[in-house]
Amino acid sequence: MIGSGTLTKTLTSYFARVGYDALNDDAIRSTKEHILYTLGTVLAGSSAPGAEEVFTGARAFGAGNESTVLVRGEKLPAPAAALVNATMAHSRELDINDDRIAYKSTVAVVPAALALAEKIGGVSGKDFLAAVCVGVDFGIRLGLATNPKPVHAQAIALGPLAAAVACGKVLRLDESGMADTLGIAYCRVSFTGNSTVSPSLTKRLGIGFAAQSGVLAALLARAGFPGAGEVLQGRGGYFNFFYRQEGDYDAITDQLGSRFEIVEVGPKPFPSCRYTHPAVTGVLKLLREHSIRSEDIEEVRVHIGERDMRSVGGWTDEDKKKKYRPEGVVDAQFSIPYTVAATLLFGRLSLEEFTEAKLRSEQVLAMAGRVKTVLDPELDKGPMDVKPQLVEIMTRAKKSFSERVEYPRGNPKNPVTSDELVKSFGVMAGYAAKPLAKAKIDDATDFVLGLEKVQDVAAIAPLLSA
Repeated sequence: MIGSGTLTKTLTSYFARVGYDALNDDAIRSTKEHILYTLGTVLAGSSAPGAEEVFTGARAFGAGNESTVLVRGEKLPAPAAALVNATMAHSRELDINDDRIAYKSTVAVVPAALALAEKIGGVSGKDFLAAVCVGVDFGIRLGLATNPKPVHAQAIALGPLAAAVACGKVLRLDESGMADTLGIAYCRVSFTGNSTVSPSLTKRLGIGFAAQSGVLAALLARAGFPGAGEVLQGRGGYFNFFYRQEGDYDAITDQLGSRFEIVEVGPKPFPSCRYTHPAVTGVLKLLREHSIRSEDIEEVRVHIGERDMRSVGGWTDEDKKKKYRPEGVVDAQFSIPYTVAATLLFGRLSLEEFTEAKLRSEQVLAMAGRVKTVLDPELDKGPMDVKPQLVEIMTRAKKSFSERVEYPRGNPKNPVTSDELVKSFGVMAGYAAKPLAKAKIDDATDFVLGLEKVQDVAAIAPLLSA
């Protein structure tokens, strides 16, 4: 049991000494896959709404021959590059999600660690893998430790702390430096501005700020700027300040350094809010098993809990309008009627289903009108943030098919395979704002999957730039 006021010291001592040798095979494999997939989300996000604007705005920080804005190939100061790359990574709603706590565990850590590694140069693949794995693990553990449960742990809140740990590892900071890094990063924790309603794009920007904060915190700590003392425990600590109660500290320290939470998290296979994924998973299974044709569908009922109804089902009449006729891509990403309708019509839910043409398609909107969300409070029970959902499809021939989904595709209990993940990277690269040669995409894939043999991870940047 961790005593009051000693948790940060325990952790920073661990952060300073833990290295690649502590990672087991599963942790190494998962970390590589998370890095590859996250880089793919950056590439896909480079052409998303808001990407050009955040890039243009970040250039106001000044030119700097430090870190690459991926796809565009232009170098900016490391904190600015992390801001742009992480914002792009979150723009398509494809980033990796922890179904237990809703935490986007990698999206701030990878862009931050990569930007800093490129700035200083000479960071080996092994050291980079350790930095990312430990940073991601810490963010997840903080989320799991949060009370009351079940927890919805936001990446704009945990991201600065997780990214700071990864960046501190990249800089090889000692225990004191890691403590200062955490203390500085704590100043940048936020719970605000996380809008999921069109036309706002601040949800994706918040992740950019989290990554930027991690880089800044580590650089300031290396320069000798003193951080706070106990960051996590006590009246002014993270848990009490934001949640008004102490955390479950055993969840942070249990098997620390021998069990890595990154292996318990999988990629999102669909570019929409994770709360739409159980329904989409169920629809795809029913289409596959029963050969249902979209033109034969009379009605679809999706049974969801109150939390999902409020976020992706349409709680008020005004909410329902945007769920059934999205005003923009963000509305569509957070709509069960839209995502289910698109899946029924096209037998998939890919980035192609979130183009302006599809959002305005009367065919899609008409099908969305046949999708009814049904409130079932029983579905809110259970320990996970991502709740079960039940899909019922009724045909014009009066046949009925149903599927209850406990674990949506991408959950480790319903996993995406390694081969599928590699394929997804190539698909996401195809949406880059500037075309990337297939040879570069293939070389980047081999580079990441062979990171333990890499001498300098900065060499990945040219492979991911046009």
